[in-house]
Amino acid sequence: MSPDGGFIDLRLNRQEGMNQESFWPSFTDIMTVIVMIFMVSFVVLLMRNIELVNQLRATMEAERTAQELARTTGEQKENLAIKLIATENELSTLRIRLMQMDEQSKSQISTIGMQTEVIATLEATKKALILRQNQLVAENYTLGQRLKGVATTINSQQQNLETLQQNLDFTQQQLAAVQVNLASLEQEHESVQQQLTNLQATYGLQSLELLELKTTERRFGRQINTLQGEFDELKLKYTKLIRPARSLEGHYLVEVRYTKSVGRLIIEYQTTDKPGYSTVSQAVLENQLDKLLEFRKEGLYIKLIFPKKSGLSFNEAWQFTSRLQGKYDYYSQEGADDLVPVDIKRK
Repeated sequence: MSPDGGFIDLRLNRQEGMNQESFWPSFTDIMTVIVMIFMVSFVVLLMRNIELVNQLRATMEAERTAQELARTTGEQKENLAIKLIATENELSTLRIRLMQMDEQSKSQISTIGMQTEVIATLEATKKALILRQNQLVAENYTLGQRLKGVATTINSQQQNLETLQQNLDFTQQQLAAVQVNLASLEQEHESVQQQLTNLQATYGLQSLELLELKTTERRFGRQINTLQGEFDELKLKYTKLIRPARSLEGHYLVEVRYTKSVGRLIIEYQTTDKPGYSTVSQAVLENQLDKLLEFRKEGLYIKLIFPKKSGLSFNEAWQFTSRLQGKYDYYSQEGADDLVPVDIKRK
């Protein structure tokens, strides 16, 4: 320290440092450079932030567009699924009609077989009666010959002649009865033959109708792929109805499948929440449906599935459909006048 109490000036050019005027311009230049560096850094940071904000906005817009596209795609997929189910319902109705026609065809074939057996029996009876008639004619001829021979010995054999005459009368009566029966059998044969002709004609018509129904079924199968494009038009027609058609949309789906094996009824069902078919009895199925009907306020959509070789008759399939859909399906619960055709899906 200096004698006067201050600090010692250690600068080499302390004499020049005495000049305070040279300090401020240097300080000003340094501060100017610092401010310029700060401003340039601020501008660069600002531009970078603007670029990041733009990228963030573009990313958010792309994400929002992707979400909107996913939502739209999901709605379209759901609508197309509903339309596909409705189309399958129509196809199921045609398959039920095919089942009914097959049963009628089998019944007609059975009736024709029975009529053929009756005709064969009548033919055999007719041949037997003709043979009996020939025998009676031969016996009549023999009796006539015997009567001529006895005429030469009429005095000695009068009693035998009377007996032979009685036998001859009885034989003639039998011959007349046989001829009447033969005429009746011929008329009955003609009637049966006419019935057989009518049955064959009916069978031919039903065969043509069955072939037409099978052709229609194949055509409907091909039309399933084209119905997706017709969905918008069907939707416009749908909105014109007073009461909307039966639809899966907004309802809880329950699928029930019926089959019959070796005379035993097999019932399987699955729901939207629990996929995978479970085998149950009729009582257990109705108990589960009662619980779902009470718990699911949106209503149940009962879809019945009858495989192609289910072993069930048309009446059995329609009975199951009427019972389940009439008791549990939302469409019947809302007061539909007629039961919607059964949903049958061929596996």
